Amino acid sequence: MDHPPLTPAKLTDRFLAYLLDLFPFVFGYYATLYLFIVYLHRWPYSQTAMRRAFIAWLLLYLVYQTLGNLSGATVGKRLFGIRVVGMDGNPLGFVRSFVRGFGYLISSPLLNLGFLWSLFQADSRTWHDLLAGSVVAEDRAKDPGSAFLSAVVSLVAFLAIMGGNAWFYLLRPSPFDERAIQRAQQGLQVLAAVEEAHRRQTGRYSESLVDLADASGDIAGFKQSLLKIFEPNGFVLQVGPEGYLIQARAKDRRRTRVEIFGP
Repeated sequence: MDHPPLTPAKLTDRFLAYLLDLFPFVFGYYATLYLFIVYLHRWPYSQTAMRRAFIAWLLLYLVYQTLGNLSGATVGKRLFGIRVVGMDGNPLGFVRSFVRGFGYLISSPLLNLGFLWSLFQADSRTWHDLLAGSVVAEDRAKDPGSAFLSAVVSLVAFLAIMGGNAWFYLLRPSPFDERAIQRAQQGLQVLAAVEEAHRRQTGRYSESLVDLADASGDIAGFKQSLLKIFEPNGFVLQVGPEGYLIQARAKDRRRTRVEIFGP
């Protein structure tokens, strides 16, 4: 059976359809964690529990994609007027639908490189399209206004996702960072206690780390401890007749400045 020439779907429509299809499964994953860990206390808060929930929802998502391919389009694709077919315009059938659905596991790693591959393909085909011999085509033409709106929404969504990823993976303090900052704050409290001990012994606050090391009673251990929890070039020690200020930089990724005033 002859089919009219296929018009590859716009990447903006594909991207929005992808987000729309993905959202219920992401929501389901976090809802599952909340239900079983926080609300019912049935699971421990652990990497194992989160991994199991992730795998379960991932498999459901891949099954959903397979069924969507088999029927010609997922819910998101139908709403945006696009469909999945073979290069000849015919339906994929079960085997190729399965291959394309589970081909997401190949396209997703390395920052979704398999999806980005479509930017360099004449028919905008991803790795899972190439694997299954499929193409995502327009099911109905869009007017210029709708196409422009889709492009704007896609850009906003893309920037929001990139900003969120940048915050989560680069800007947000990691557990390692939080522990490093906590150690630095605790270290300042120890230095403050040594300052107070120095004043009780000498009647004044110490103006140098050398004097603080002497006051600690263990010069070598004092220096070694400082190097473990503080950046070596980040110290500021200011003293006056009635108080002191100690500043330092923690050994987290951002070299966060911590400080303590006394007394």
